[in-house]
Amino acid sequence: MPVSFRIHLRRLCALCSLACIGLACAPFMIEYEGHKVFNPYYLFYLESHKRDAWQKPEEVVRALEIPPAAVVADIGAGGGYFTERFSRHLGSTGHVYATDVQEVMIQKLKDRVESRGLKNVEVIHAAFDEPMLPESSCDLVFFSSVYKEISDRVNYMKKIAETLRPGGRVAIIEYRPYALALGPPLNFRMRRQQVVEELSAAGFVLIEEHDFLRREYFLVFSLSSISTVEN
Repeated sequence: MPVSFRIHLRRLCALCSLACIGLACAPFMIEYEGHKVFNPYYLFYLESHKRDAWQKPEEVVRALEIPPAAVVADIGAGGGYFTERFSRHLGSTGHVYATDVQEVMIQKLKDRVESRGLKNVEVIHAAFDEPMLPESSCDLVFFSSVYKEISDRVNYMKKIAETLRPGGRVAIIEYRPYALALGPPLNFRMRRQQVVEELSAAGFVLIEEHDFLRREYFLVFSLSSISTVEN
């Protein structure tokens, strides 16, 4: 193992150890209905203002160039961090489906929608193998650090394809496997190439890639496109 890699790994382990002490060692991922999912205990971390510095949510939304009157699905929306931003970006002309599989997250989403007056947001209690979205309804389906939690991902993405309108896109943001930062455990992170291969197997093509997120890769796919990004 290269010396530089060992140093990098030791630093990451030390960082995780400190975080573990500070957060009572609660696991980042838990079992829920037979699946590994994000632990709601850490929702405070996802909603922290500190997240804005590395997640750059406003820049993410701008990069997607979502047109007026679009319909966006925020898959695994959690507490609604991106849901609210999509809602405010689209305004009264657009619509947002905010989905999750955990009951606690569904309630958090409903509370946020009500307390912040997000009238263009519809909360959907989805299933692990079924997005529960209307057919041919979405212009953009968005996954932020949730794609890895899907078990049968290729078949799930085939179902996502059925929810897209003509020209619809899928955006996936996931942690880089060896990003030196708090986040999903290393064994739950996915290589960028694996995501590209799985989406290809589901009938998608990579059309765009953004590199302004240091911790994460940010990929955009379409079912059909003239231009593609070099794999």
